[in-house]
Amino acid sequence: MARRSLCGAALLLGGFLTLASAAFAQWQPTRPVKLVVPFAAGGQPDIVARTLAEPLSKALGQPVIVENRPGAGGNIAAEVVAKSAPDGLTLLVGTNGPLVVSPALDKNLPYDPLRDLAPVTLVGTSPNLIAVNASLGISTLKDLVARAKAEPGKLNFASVGKGSISQLSMELLNAAAGIRTVHIPYNGGAPAVTALVAGDVQLLSLNPTALIPQVQAGKVRIVAQTSAKRSPLIADVPTVAESGYPGFEAGVWIAIMAPAKTPPEAIARLNAELVRAIRDPAMKAALWDRQWIDPVGSTPDELAALLQRDRERWAAAVRAAGITLD
Repeated sequence: MARRSLCGAALLLGGFLTLASAAFAQWQPTRPVKLVVPFAAGGQPDIVARTLAEPLSKALGQPVIVENRPGAGGNIAAEVVAKSAPDGLTLLVGTNGPLVVSPALDKNLPYDPLRDLAPVTLVGTSPNLIAVNASLGISTLKDLVARAKAEPGKLNFASVGKGSISQLSMELLNAAAGIRTVHIPYNGGAPAVTALVAGDVQLLSLNPTALIPQVQAGKVRIVAQTSAKRSPLIADVPTVAESGYPGFEAGVWIAIMAPAKTPPEAIARLNAELVRAIRDPAMKAALWDRQWIDPVGSTPDELAALLQRDRERWAAAVRAAGITLD
């Protein structure tokens, strides 16, 4: 009985793969493909896009160009892609900021991610880290909260833009800990880290990419990670939840999106080639481990479910914390 079931499953899987192969084999780009990155060069989404561009170009037989369109916490790039031709040639290398947080914050958002964009694949997830300028003498989240309470409104925090996870994670901490720190937005992770190191701001919540060299140089200290559980890549740093704020969660993920109404065969081909590149063992040391990213490579349907789930979760969190863009 078990053998017959396994044989049946194998036949079904084989049939699915054959149909999927036939579907995406029908689509072949005839012009260069553009990966639009919502933040400045040097940040995590930018590095991911540039690393994936090479294998994607080889697979598709066309140049893959990375275009940085920073601004408005990633919303500018998301709008550009949402309003692009649905031909599979313009893709967004997006994060949960413009894809699920912005709709919870901005009622006048000029695009709706669920309506105007089509999911291709979830690239991976990453811890968000709360960092401080090392000169502050702060070693733990407890120290940070104590300093903020002693000096309300005097500590500034950078972010990669309004409405980003970088901002929202700190706003959630403000609400949870009963502190007041002041938001100063930048157009990406690299300039935000530069401001932190220079002392223009004292705090920053960000994915690890631009922070790692500064931590290693002793200029920046990590006091907590904002994901629900500790990342094995930085297992010695406690989560915010572990540090006295149960239920706190503000992780980061990167996803590839296309304009809505992109042909299914184009989505299928793009998904297949991107998942193959994401799961390539050679990528582990070359990209994922260096950027502290847990690679995924999901189906479009799995990403669609994540978008819906996280949109609802962030809408509830924003309402509960009373967070606004002002």
